[in-house]
Amino acid sequence: MADKIVRAAGGIIWRRTQSSDVEIVLVHRPGEGYDDWTFPKGKRDAVDDTEEDCALREVWEETGYRCTLGAEIARTSYIDRKGREKKVRYWTMQVDGGAVSLSTEVDEVLWVGLSNVRSLLTYPRDQVVVDAFQNFLRSGMAGPSLVTTIQNAAPPAPATI
Repeated sequence: MADKIVRAAGGIIWRRTQSSDVEIVLVHRPGEGYDDWTFPKGKRDAVDDTEEDCALREVWEETGYRCTLGAEIARTSYIDRKGREKKVRYWTMQVDGGAVSLSTEVDEVLWVGLSNVRSLLTYPRDQVVVDAFQNFLRSGMAGPSLVTTIQNAAPPAPATI
């Protein structure tokens, strides 16, 4: 394993629908070595002053959404497909603007009902992030000022599961 730790950050983009259901954004990464469903995230670059900056940049690059950073809710650590230790930090986020923008890196962006998220996620390590998000919702930290209805949210993604 390489000596260098890969630092990464991402977001759990969420909204509450008019019926008070919670939806989360998942991204599909196509291609060799991926073909997976996960949360938007990526490696910290030299342009990122902080890991929070990295999370916001990566979410924008992978989804097209400009977001407001919320609470940090989870940290994961694993060996990536290149044999490096990777540490990822996740924050809750809500959409401020933008629209879905697909690329060769991400070919699908979906708003998924919280009750269906687990069945779509590819990696067991992402289940821990869902647990942390559910704890966040139960904690009351989501408060009324952070709750968004579909009427006030950014344009909807192509599909909702």
